[in-house]
Amino acid sequence: MHLPVKPFIIVIILLFVCTGKGSAQAIYIDSLKQLLTQQNLSKGDEVIALCQLAHANFEQDLSLSFRLVDKALAIGETLDDGKGKALAFGTLIHLYVQRQEIQRAYESRDSALYYADRTEDRIAKGFVWFRSGWLDIIDDENDQSIRKLLQALNYFKGQGADAYESLVCHYLASFYGYGNDAAKQERYARMCYESALKSKQVDALNTAYYTLGQSYYDRFKLDTTTRYLLDSALAFNKKSLNLSARQAGRLIVQSNTAAVALNTANSYFQYFPDTYRDSAEKYIDVAMDIAGRTNLQEVLLNGYGLRSEYAVRDGDFNRAERILLQGLANTEATVVKMPVTKARIFQALSRIAENKGDRAAALHYLKQYIQFNKEAFNEEKLHSIQKIEAQYQSVKKEQEIAYLQQQAAFNKKRNILYVCLGFTGIALLLLLLSSYNYKLKASIRRQKLIDKEKQEAELRARLKEAEMLQLHAEQSLLKERQERLEKEVLAGSLQISEKNELLELLPTKVGRQSNLSIDEQIKRIVKQQKRMDKDFDEHKTGFFEVSPAFVERLQEKAKHTLTRLDLKYCAYILMGLPNKEISLRLNIEPKSIRMARYRIKQKLGLDKDQHLDHFIRSQQ
Repeated sequence: MHLPVKPFIIVIILLFVCTGKGSAQAIYIDSLKQLLTQQNLSKGDEVIALCQLAHANFEQDLSLSFRLVDKALAIGETLDDGKGKALAFGTLIHLYVQRQEIQRAYESRDSALYYADRTEDRIAKGFVWFRSGWLDIIDDENDQSIRKLLQALNYFKGQGADAYESLVCHYLASFYGYGNDAAKQERYARMCYESALKSKQVDALNTAYYTLGQSYYDRFKLDTTTRYLLDSALAFNKKSLNLSARQAGRLIVQSNTAAVALNTANSYFQYFPDTYRDSAEKYIDVAMDIAGRTNLQEVLLNGYGLRSEYAVRDGDFNRAERILLQGLANTEATVVKMPVTKARIFQALSRIAENKGDRAAALHYLKQYIQFNKEAFNEEKLHSIQKIEAQYQSVKKEQEIAYLQQQAAFNKKRNILYVCLGFTGIALLLLLLSSYNYKLKASIRRQKLIDKEKQEAELRARLKEAEMLQLHAEQSLLKERQERLEKEVLAGSLQISEKNELLELLPTKVGRQSNLSIDEQIKRIVKQQKRMDKDFDEHKTGFFEVSPAFVERLQEKAKHTLTRLDLKYCAYILMGLPNKEISLRLNIEPKSIRMARYRIKQKLGLDKDQHLDHFIRSQQ
């Protein structure tokens, strides 16, 4: 059970895991602290430094991060425009999500947008729009997020905010991953990398390497024969890991490196032979080492899962089970619940126990899987409720702000416009009537649209039904034509057979003892045959109505004893030809026809009282 690669893996790991205990980013934090001690530091720059320091500390000390932002808000109160507060509230969006207080995050977003409208600083505006779009990503509002991230990117252009541009491009690239739009994903991944190089920041470049690697990996998964794409993805992943190792003291978030390492190990597991296991084990160790130091329980469990899969591949199910149980034991004390990951772990344990033939253990693990799956569902349901509540409170707050603004404006002008209150009331009434009228028209338009869609659906259903009927009719016509052609062929074959027999018997029919010349005898025979052909054509129309199963029914009745000549007799009888006509066509004596009829009647098992002609016609 390896780590599933998802479009927002950096978002999930970077932004939802907290309370890390490492000190790898000590150099960066120390530099920010030193900056804050400078006497000539402006208040605007102090707010920026405090917000950056809050972000750098969120994995180690979330409470400290909140205190730093509170200080930034206090300084922002003294500034002339809304830049300081916009940056501070934008930072609070991220921190409240870490504390899983979604409603407070929405409240901070509303405040950030409010103060962003009161500043001309494009970086502050871009930062707020970026955080607003990022919050939409958390709530799976991808369409809204793309629009806001593009707006943020527009604000950052030309402002030297290369690190922010790089991060925005990373998220935009992730939206188009896994075949959604490979061209756009690659374009934004390249933009992410170019902006990261300009920023000269370790975290930005680390994220850019991951984004480029993911871009190549997603295209490889669309066509796994393009191994060069997988090699490129692994190359960029290794660049990210090497950069993290060289610049550990300047790297803010270690979770990126853990994710990259685990995904690299997963690639070796999935797409390389078992001889590359050492490479996979190496990157699993890197991921689990970082996970252990920074409390990345999801990564830690998935590392155990990947090792367990190697054991399953080896057929060592006992070892695979021990590895997964060890992973669960090592993460048992954590406050992070991880019901989804634990559900997958117990599902894997259930499969392993089943492979071992231990049905009792398999059932036990399956029950645990169902329990954690239910917890995951409840957690998701609770998150959805909190999300809806936060959105409702946000909208309610916006309405309250709008109302208070209107009320303040009214109170300010009340003394001056007291005489005009009547007119104002009328204007408000007209506005309400107009609003009601607009809503009524909109409702009518919606109903018309629904009716139109319903009519179109009915028309499509009728059209489909008509097409089916037409298809059925065409099939019936084709079947009828085929049957008629089969009968035409059968009748024609009878005529051809007669002609062939005539040609064979012609020398015997033309005798020298006759008083007529040979030419006259031949002409008489030809004339006789033409008359017979004419009679045949008259009977052929009725013959064409014969069912193709006619011959088959006769053979079944006769237990497949009818010869080809017998069937020819039956065909002539069906056509209504008398015995004399049949004898002429077959060039045999009429008494031979009577004998043949008697023989056919016996083969068909008919009684003496049953008439052969009636029986044959009843079989068509």
